[in-house]
This record gives sequence, structure tokens and C-alpha cells, in this order.
Amino acid sequence: MTSSRDRILRTGAALAMAALALTGCSSGQPTGHAAPAAATVTAGSAADPSSWTLPMQAYRPTTEQARTLARAEQKLVGQCLKGFGIPWKPAPELPRVGPKNLLDWRYGIHDAGMSAKFGYQVDPAQQARYDKALRAADARPQLSDDAQLVLGGTDVPAELLQKVGPEARRGFYAGRKIPEGGCFGRARRTLGGSSQGASPLVQRLTSDSYPASMEDPLVKAVFARWSACMKAKGFTYPAPMAANDDPRFRPRPEGASREEIGTALADIGCRATHHVAEIWHEAETRIQRASIASNATALAADRRALDASLRKAAEVLAHS
Repeated sequence: MTSSRDRILRTGAALAMAALALTGCSSGQPTGHAAPAAATVTAGSAADPSSWTLPMQAYRPTTEQARTLARAEQKLVGQCLKGFGIPWKPAPELPRVGPKNLLDWRYGIHDAGMSAKFGYQVDPAQQARYDKALRAADARPQLSDDAQLVLGGTDVPAELLQKVGPEARRGFYAGRKIPEGGCFGRARRTLGGSSQGASPLVQRLTSDSYPASMEDPLVKAVFARWSACMKAKGFTYPAPMAANDDPRFRPRPEGASREEIGTALADIGCRATHHVAEIWHEAETRIQRASIASNATALAADRRALDASLRKAAEVLAHS
């Protein structure tokens, strides 16, 4: 079986950044629908948030820094397992699927060219490459149950603990004491900080600012203008992410429907007309700046800890 810790490690920093970007999706649903507009609706691309930043990013590693932390962690885990006589090689980083970075899809779709082909879905070719790489990773030889306990310590599914041998259940493997948290735990203690390089506080403030931004009066007002714009085009949605989250628009083998593509293009047109993403981003920026001011001491300490982790990771990678 593939442990959750092993999957986190082998997907690498790129997948972690993508997952965080996607936390920007709302769970709202459309309240109703008028007759769909034709898929021939044209719209220029809206602003491209993938080139923007948010204040909390100053307390997170860059994409390359996150990869450095992941590579150092992999190296330390491999060395630890080797000490137990367990051969292990991490799977290659999975290819990117979906958003380019933390901001790309945080405020929804914006590329009319992509949406004219895929609606609200990811590029099928991108998804296919990702799925193929994931299947290849899952097909790799797996560690034994006891070895998985060495990898992740007691932080493994309860069913695994029931399958390991008596020595491993006592916390030993090949006569050696399994470190707390397994080899992952030891590696992360060596590097310091969290596995993704962002502290729990940074993660929380980054996540919390998104729903808070949708309560901003200026954002609510621009959502209302967007909704009226969509209504005029024959679509009834209360807010942009309600269209994005329409349950009718799910990945299908035959690709996005004409209705989905028409909705997405109308969506982008209304976003561009009313500068939805720009106003939304400005509101979230204000919220994050206020959060930083309120947590300045703790965030400064988190940044120092991240810098120390990056220095340690560089040292780990510099030594064979």
C-alpha cells in the first residue's frame, strides 16, 4: 500500500502549491438557470492573476525553495531508511496539473482561449500526463508493512499497525529503535518547520483570507454587477464561483459540453468587464496586510524559521 506520507513526499512541492491554489474554490451552488447561451459567445481574456502576489507569500517558500526543501527531505529520509537496511528511492515529482501557481485560479477562470476548449476543466492532456505518472508511481514496488512503519512511525493508518510484526509493533526494526515519526519525522526535525515550509499560522491566514475577502463590501458589489451581467446573457448565478462550481460542469470523457463552454466564456466576459479579479484581489490583499500587522511578531519568527530550514536544506543537499 502507499502511505499518506509517501504520497505527500513523492508528489513534491508543485502538487502542494496546486492544492493550495485550489482551496480558493467556493462551495456555493447556482440558485437557478436561464436558457444557456450559445457556445459561440466570445470574450477576451480577463486579467491574469498568475502574475500577481499576496502579502502572505512573503512568509512562504517560493516554488523553487519548496522543491529544495522537498529534495532535502527526500535525501534525509533515504539516508535514514538506509540505516535500517531498507532500500528506497522516491518517485519523481508528478507533472503539474491545473493552476500554474497559488494565484492562477484563486479567483476563478480568466483565460478565454482555454475556456473555449475546456470550459471550467483542466487541459485533458495535462490531466492525462498527471494520471499516467500517478499510475506509474503507484505501480512501483512498495515497502513492506514493517518498513512503512519505519518510514512514517506510528503516524500511519490503524490497519497498518495491525499488520506489522511484533518487533515493529514494539517500535523496533532490525534491532534498531524506530525514530519518533519514523524517518519522515526525523528528516523534518532536522530541517525544522513543516513539510511544505509554511507554518500552521501562515497556512491558516492564507486560507482564511479567501472566504473573508468574499464578505468585503466592494467584492459583494462587484459580484452583484457580475451576476447582473451574466443574467443579461441568459445565465443565473449569484456569484462567480457558483458558475465555476455548477454540478453540471464536471469532467467527462467527451470533454466540456457546449453549455459549459458558453457559460465559461460569458463568465470571463463579465469578469473582464467589471474587473472582478482585480477588485477581489485588492480586498484579499487588504485583509492579509491587516493579518500581518496583527501577527507581526509570530510571522517574523516563522520567516526566520523558514530561512533556517532553507539554509539547512542547502547544507543537506551540498553533502553527499
